[in-house]
Amino acid sequence: MEIRGHKNMKKLLPIVLVGILVVSGLGAVAIQENNDETQFNTVSMVISEPIITEKNEYLTVNLKESESLLMETGKPMLPVITKVFMLPLGTNIVDVKVDFDTQEQVLSKKIQPSPRPVPLTNDLPFEKTSSELVMDEEIYSSSALYPIEPYTIRKGAGMNNGENVLFLNVKVTPQYSPADDILYVPNGDISIEVEYELPTTPSFTGMETYDLLIITPEIFSADLQPLIDHKNSINVETILKTTEEIYSEYSEGRDNPEKIKLCIYDMKETYDISYVLLAGGREGQTFGWHIPERRTNNDDGWESGYASDLYYADIYKIVESETVFEDWDSDGDSKFAESGFNGDKMDFYPDVSVGRIPFRTASEVSVVVNKIIYYENTADDSWFKKAFVIAGDTSPPSRAPGCQPGVYEGERSTAVTVGLLEDDGFNVEKLWLSIPGAWTGSQDVINAVSEGAGFIHFAGHGNPASWGNHPPDDEDHIFIQGFQLRDMSKYSNGDKLPVIVIGGCHNGQFNVTMSNIVAGILEYGIKGYFFDSPMRFYYMEWVPRDSASWFLMEDGGGSIGTIANAGLGYGYRDEYVTEGLGGWINPRFFDAYANQSKETLGESHAQAITDYINIVGSVNTDKIDRKTIEGWVLIGDPSLKLGGV
Repeated sequence: MEIRGHKNMKKLLPIVLVGILVVSGLGAVAIQENNDETQFNTVSMVISEPIITEKNEYLTVNLKESESLLMETGKPMLPVITKVFMLPLGTNIVDVKVDFDTQEQVLSKKIQPSPRPVPLTNDLPFEKTSSELVMDEEIYSSSALYPIEPYTIRKGAGMNNGENVLFLNVKVTPQYSPADDILYVPNGDISIEVEYELPTTPSFTGMETYDLLIITPEIFSADLQPLIDHKNSINVETILKTTEEIYSEYSEGRDNPEKIKLCIYDMKETYDISYVLLAGGREGQTFGWHIPERRTNNDDGWESGYASDLYYADIYKIVESETVFEDWDSDGDSKFAESGFNGDKMDFYPDVSVGRIPFRTASEVSVVVNKIIYYENTADDSWFKKAFVIAGDTSPPSRAPGCQPGVYEGERSTAVTVGLLEDDGFNVEKLWLSIPGAWTGSQDVINAVSEGAGFIHFAGHGNPASWGNHPPDDEDHIFIQGFQLRDMSKYSNGDKLPVIVIGGCHNGQFNVTMSNIVAGILEYGIKGYFFDSPMRFYYMEWVPRDSASWFLMEDGGGSIGTIANAGLGYGYRDEYVTEGLGGWINPRFFDAYANQSKETLGESHAQAITDYINIVGSVNTDKIDRKTIEGWVLIGDPSLKLGGV
């Protein structure tokens, strides 16, 4: 196996217990290491009285100890208490015992049903946009307890602070009998006892280690050499593998994406890599690939699938007590990442941080390489500690009948980001449509980006070519443009380059190509492509490059990295916008940086996904929770040191 880069001998660390992280406030609990015996650990938490509030014709239930809600559309919305244990990868979980008493409460009204997730696009029929809460009659007419089980246990393999660990996730939820109006709530202490056996050998035994693996076709490798030299000079030990080498070496892979993933798996096992840069996208404006996408088969009713680079990051899963390769094809039918009742069950936790720079031609490589090198060498707080948030009223009454006036979803989501960054010493400017004159169109966004900033957070509606949002309580179907592809050359921020997070649909759809015009006309006809349903021309999938990539590729300005959705982005309306989906995960990137001390672009991105799995998402049972993490792509260098070296 040929590798290119700078080798560094590092000491092999002894097996250590990574510790236990308890998400809901218990703090870290130390465990004594003893590899010769079965270990036990018990944590206990006192549960407060439930907070039951009347809200219109319903009741809402909350617990002080809860950090998330069980939100299945039309089903009772209930608080969830989550505990997450982290143990060394290879630990054998012998048994998990969850013990608690319940108290019975007779309710005077029904518990509020969960709201519907809504795609962040402007082109939806009334029945898909109404914010009216609709009860699932099958659930609400039954005396059966919802949820069926009072707690769930999930194991997975992922990352924590640069170490690969086993996550043990325990979720406890009150149970509700809707027909009987009875709620069963944990009473007193919840006790969780974990019985486990520590591994007797380390997960990674190689003496040579690397930090960053670059995968690219041969035609880009020479132009990437300055980046390799730079990374090695700042102690980010870097190697490169070409796709030509990978395809010839991994004949067992069922297709090219699996061959690349098998290579990543081997490089992790051999060299304990932390970051993977996929340096390539489409081959020009054709349907070919320099670095192929893995397209999911998660059909949400709007699109049958979308590109997911999380596929390349999630390389391990736990089967019984063994850590094995995660192929995203649990049923073995060679149809990857299927959703539905008989779909694939995936681990989802990132095991390496993956970013993509979707180069189409060799001429693009030096632009981005130079941006990364200059940023890491020169970025300073004079401009980095400045940030912008840009948002509006994502679901006004004209777009989502029944939405509450005065609740501006985009602004609520970005307000979380404002608090996180201001607490970390950033000066954050709010370009909110509710603030008169703060933002009236794309020129205001051009002016803001051109000032230079460390971070920018957009929250609104998008497609591959543009993004924008609605003014407050818009009744007249007004849409304010924030950026379009024609604006990209107007950003004059030079070397003051932000990381940009874009909330909306398809802004990170890196598989667009101008060949889609011909393919669309052949599939739908000229009338169906341009003038009649489905009018695919206006999906903007024919543009030469998606906006997230264009920000990064722009010479003389733009971004140093962009995070956006490769498919439809989803959100909740009104006050629930920050309870899950895009309104939760986008600010969580900034939480990972500001609160969890993640210093690189890829770590912050991967940590937000890990947190979503641990705290919020029913990622193997809910198509939209799953889509929220699968389609959330990082366009940029995952090893990039935020704020410079």
